Amino acid sequence: MFRQLTALLLISPLLGETISYNEQVRPILSDKCFLCHGPDVENNKAGLRLDRADSAYAALEESSGHAIVPGSPEASVAWKRMLSTDQDEIMPPPDSNLSLSGQEKEILKRWIEQGAVYEAHWAFVPLRKAIEVPTPKMAGWVENPIDAFVLDSLESDGLKPNTPAADTRWLRRVTLDLTGLPPSSSEIEAFKADGSLDRRAAKEAVVERLLHSPAYGEHMASAWLDAARYADSYGYQSDQLNHQWPYRDWVIRAFNSNLPYDQFATWQIAGDVFDQPSKDQELASAFNRLHRLTNEGGSIREEWMAENAADRVHTFGTAFLALTLECSRCHDHKYDPISAHDYYALSGFFNSIDENGLYDSSVKIPAPAMLLPTDEQTERLKAAQATRRRAEADHRSVRSQSVVRFIKWLEEPAVPAAAVDLEAHYDFTSDPDQAMVNLASGGPKGAKLAGAAIVEEGAGRHLVLDGDHGPVFPGHLQIDRWSPFSIDLTLHDSLRQAHPVVVLQKCFGTDVGYNGFDLMLEDGHLSARLYRVWPGNGIGVRTQSPIELGEWTRVTITYDGSSKASGLKIHLNGKPAPIEILRDHMQQRTMIRTYGSGHLTLGQRFRDRGFQGGGVRQMKIYRRELSELEVRHEGNVDAILRLAVQPGSQREQLLEYFQSALDAGTRAAAAKMMEARKAEVMLEESIRAMPVMRELPEPRETHVLARGEYDAPTDESTRVERDTPKALPPLRPRGSTPDRLDLARWLTQPDHPLTARVFVNRMWANFFGRGLVSTADNFGLQGSLPTHPDLLDWLARDFIAHGWDIHHLCRRIALSNTYAQDSSVPPDALQRDPENHRLARGPAHRLAAEQIRDTALKASGLMDPTVGGPPVSPYQPGGDLWRESNSMSPAYRQSTGKALHRRSIYSVWKRTAPLPNMSAFDAPTREVCAVSRPRTNTPLQALVMLNDVQFVEAARALATAVHHQDPSTEITAAFVRLAGRPPSTEELNILIRLHGSEMAYFTDHPEDAAKLIAQGEAPAPSGVDPVHLAATTSVCLAILNLDATLWKR
Repeated sequence: MFRQLTALLLISPLLGETISYNEQVRPILSDKCFLCHGPDVENNKAGLRLDRADSAYAALEESSGHAIVPGSPEASVAWKRMLSTDQDEIMPPPDSNLSLSGQEKEILKRWIEQGAVYEAHWAFVPLRKAIEVPTPKMAGWVENPIDAFVLDSLESDGLKPNTPAADTRWLRRVTLDLTGLPPSSSEIEAFKADGSLDRRAAKEAVVERLLHSPAYGEHMASAWLDAARYADSYGYQSDQLNHQWPYRDWVIRAFNSNLPYDQFATWQIAGDVFDQPSKDQELASAFNRLHRLTNEGGSIREEWMAENAADRVHTFGTAFLALTLECSRCHDHKYDPISAHDYYALSGFFNSIDENGLYDSSVKIPAPAMLLPTDEQTERLKAAQATRRRAEADHRSVRSQSVVRFIKWLEEPAVPAAAVDLEAHYDFTSDPDQAMVNLASGGPKGAKLAGAAIVEEGAGRHLVLDGDHGPVFPGHLQIDRWSPFSIDLTLHDSLRQAHPVVVLQKCFGTDVGYNGFDLMLEDGHLSARLYRVWPGNGIGVRTQSPIELGEWTRVTITYDGSSKASGLKIHLNGKPAPIEILRDHMQQRTMIRTYGSGHLTLGQRFRDRGFQGGGVRQMKIYRRELSELEVRHEGNVDAILRLAVQPGSQREQLLEYFQSALDAGTRAAAAKMMEARKAEVMLEESIRAMPVMRELPEPRETHVLARGEYDAPTDESTRVERDTPKALPPLRPRGSTPDRLDLARWLTQPDHPLTARVFVNRMWANFFGRGLVSTADNFGLQGSLPTHPDLLDWLARDFIAHGWDIHHLCRRIALSNTYAQDSSVPPDALQRDPENHRLARGPAHRLAAEQIRDTALKASGLMDPTVGGPPVSPYQPGGDLWRESNSMSPAYRQSTGKALHRRSIYSVWKRTAPLPNMSAFDAPTREVCAVSRPRTNTPLQALVMLNDVQFVEAARALATAVHHQDPSTEITAAFVRLAGRPPSTEELNILIRLHGSEMAYFTDHPEDAAKLIAQGEAPAPSGVDPVHLAATTSVCLAILNLDATLWKR
């Protein structure tokens, strides 16, 4: 009888009610049915989709009847199986661990009876062009349209808005919400004075002041950095520190300059794609490069490139669309209409940058990267570039003038006895146990074979390599990108390996990142590369035709020091080889000492594939670019001399040789040109670099990857073209191949159903603690429904109509009477709406981790207001938590001086070892995109507030700032600084008693007083009674721990 009565009570409110598919039915089907009968077509059971009317109404494939017959539950197979008691028939099946409640069944039954009408998911429905603002009965309460929507909803529910919050409470609330900081005592007093004349005007003045405060951008940036997964470390393996803080500073500047949100989004998605992007536009594209990176030995570049592209897709989906796109990586989404095809079509926008997927723990920045010179460096760089251009012009001029000297030389041609600038010559005929002899005069004397073999065959003695070992030549080829050089060697390929093998290299680094010069052989094709980070920062060329298998080939590499691929040439058997350019973009130095010896080495490299079975017969190294004539004649000066004495013979080639090897004027000009290039590069080396996006000339092919595996088989049937999800508006690209700028413009088109809704919802959460859609990261079918759908849409439409102006949106919310309500909870509201979904009272919630620390710093007077710059390392409890958590991690080096008291947004954010006082208050690790934070309450938080040196020091600084002989004066001043209001009589009396007890304790224990006020690096004041100061410090610590401080009300 009781169960029947309960069921009747649950069902009775539904009688006579029109059932809404979106509000009542879809949540049930999504939770209980879509896992097997939803959008994931490939894995659907019985070929039935209950998320679509056409499938739900259609004849069943595996049995007779129809799943849903509109108007007739009795004829609907789905309804019958919901009621079944047969374990083989009941739906949901028992092994799913899902079941339908009595009320859920009744909703579904009533919906079928009413015609089983399907509706499009609210979040995918385009914004209406006009949303009518309601006219509630209490029209006098309405300050702006927000209030009209909220009040209309309250009146419909039989509720009334709360009384207005006290002016000081509103001031603290809005100051925290717009700047993340509490108001100062002087700001409180000024607002009281202004408010006594015109309360509305005073509030408007406060909001304008806060919106134009540097602290506004810092506070707004904090939430966005969660979404951008910004951190100061790479996240994997040893979790080394990165250099990505310029992006954080750009975000702060963007908010402080009130960059419209459509531009804010566009620059981050595609700032690099503009025809002539500004420095800030290109920097903003770093948003896509902030994901974690690994440097673990043995990592596979292709795997991590796929992971990086996936992270960009997931972040794009969460940050801008509030959709869980990651659920479609392995299969069609189980709940939302996002297919795996949609997922990979979208990923095509993010997988075509010139990256290698890894980082190498060195000073090198993962490519592609942009240089970020200071104003001074910019001027110096311009001067260095001008000097280099003059030196290049002088070199060209001197070369042209050398013709006269050349003609005179032809009259009595003479050449040096040995090749000019020959640094080394090895013929590899030494005995295996002896050092190889450098046949060139001067320079290093030789090198050992290091595991290679000397063999005697038909071609004479030569070197044979095993792929794991090879001769090392210390001291040779001391070059960088400004240094001309030539290398001549004779090779024999006996295996024709399909993967790249190292023939010759002078590199630093490991398998996760080499830098320097190398000569590689892949399927018979030779490639020469000079690079800092391959492939995004370097030059490289590759022969179009393979060398002959099983034949000896003389290979000559020449480089002119220009930092251009056109200056890097490959010759085969004395003739220029047709080549293709692999890469042609270089900045900063190439020879950066990271790991390894950096010595010139034949046939092998650490953790790389060597030239197994390869033969080398001779090797020569020159400290200049050889002329074509020298290459053809193997540097044989006698052969060149014979040409010189033949009338009219190869004069152009002889002139080139003369200029390069003999003419003192040209060689001196070349040396000056090299020094000018070096000066420019060394200046570049001192400039900070930042990883950004940079498109490849041609997009990479994109394929649907089975189960999301990078090495899944692919063919033409798995290939997809760049596109946006089919459930959303169509993409309208500018050209035949869509790019990220097209994607950004698609995202910010006025009729896009998600972009504006998602952002205004998050901004609403910034003020109210929870969005109108509580699942800020999920507007899909598993997300919450909006509590005020018309208000959400009106805010979105108003936001777009006002040019995506974030300041305008903040003004709307902050100056509404909805926001200005008192946060106290009337008994009726507590019973009917305990979580304040209906907005019948003002917001109240605990401050975020950064706000708590910054409140302590601001109130105490310790805060350093400097904006921007590299991360700082504040106090950390115990020993070195970085090394304790990961022995491969760099050591934690605590900052000193003012840097200890910067705002929390500048604190170093290490993903695997975040600052404890941030973690304790629910700050994310930023390993992945996060658009909302949980709010927990744990004993650990009280321990942090009472014992963390940051808060103890702040309490002592606050005690110093409010020092007065009268404890009640001190306590009131401290309370106002932290809580934004004077203490109540009861609060003041309790705190005065605490002060008295602390005075008594510290009088008896002066050593404890001395220890307490000595906490932190900020010096304790002189001339102040340490016992009194310690007692006031304890009271300030207590106030710091109060709800009045830690909560915004």
